[in-house]
Amino acid sequence: MYDFDLLPEDTLFALYVALVLFAIAFVSFAAITLYTLIKTSIYNKKHEDKLKLTPDVAYFHERGKRGNQEDSVYISPLDKIEESGLIAACSDGMGGLLNGEVVSKYVTDSLAESFPLKFDAQAENAKIISGISDHVYEDFHLSAGATLVMVHIFDDLLNFYSLGDSNIILIRNNRATLLNNKQNYASVMIKKFSEGGIDTVDAYKDPRARGLTDFVGNFKCNVQMTSRPMKLRDNDIIIVGSDGVTDSMPLNRILNHIHSDQNATGIARMIKYGVKSSKNPRQDNYSAIVIKLRRSIV
Repeated sequence: MYDFDLLPEDTLFALYVALVLFAIAFVSFAAITLYTLIKTSIYNKKHEDKLKLTPDVAYFHERGKRGNQEDSVYISPLDKIEESGLIAACSDGMGGLLNGEVVSKYVTDSLAESFPLKFDAQAENAKIISGISDHVYEDFHLSAGATLVMVHIFDDLLNFYSLGDSNIILIRNNRATLLNNKQNYASVMIKKFSEGGIDTVDAYKDPRARGLTDFVGNFKCNVQMTSRPMKLRDNDIIIVGSDGVTDSMPLNRILNHIHSDQNATGIARMIKYGVKSSKNPRQDNYSAIVIKLRRSIV
């Protein structure tokens, strides 16, 4: 314990000076830090268009209770993102039909051969997908088929293409949204029931509900696609995957399993863990590509 009254006057004066200098230094440091943060924030807002959205990509590809892995995934070369964008696709062989794994792999292999695709040529790209479907029809005549979900990201824009009931999910501001409409009988019946004022829950009870109304392998299929590109934002998460994921992990459960500060690998790991931990006795094959978008100076 110190009694400052016993200290010499020159020592007390030195202490006072030191305290004053410390206070000045602390205030100066706080002011400089605050000024830097404000200037950085203003700069980022002013030059946000110069900060490119950079995609961080990861995937998982797991076999469920089926004897064969009928999912197939494709990710375009990451070193070509700057010039051609990023393409991520998942194809799921149709259950109950033969050669599902053959068709799904043919779909992703064909997309790989078609790379690069023109970003602003949605109709042309949909025609390529339709041509792949027609080729499957010619080989199998509806005895085999697959679904397809695909996104094409270029800078801060996204186009998507879809056939069947697989998923393209956007997670933004802790909200999950299914971007594509499922092409199955449940969707048709839900629309019909809602127009007639009937409880749409009954649509899911119909044994035909999971049957597909369109798919790869259907002749002259109707490819869903974006009519114009969708604007992406910093911290957006895109999930492109088979319905084996959402059968066991509905959108609200996916949100509960991930955090916005995770990278793509962490998000993929948590979704995969969530599907496994659901212990679904009829677990379908489950595959997904996870894309996390962050702004950075390139």
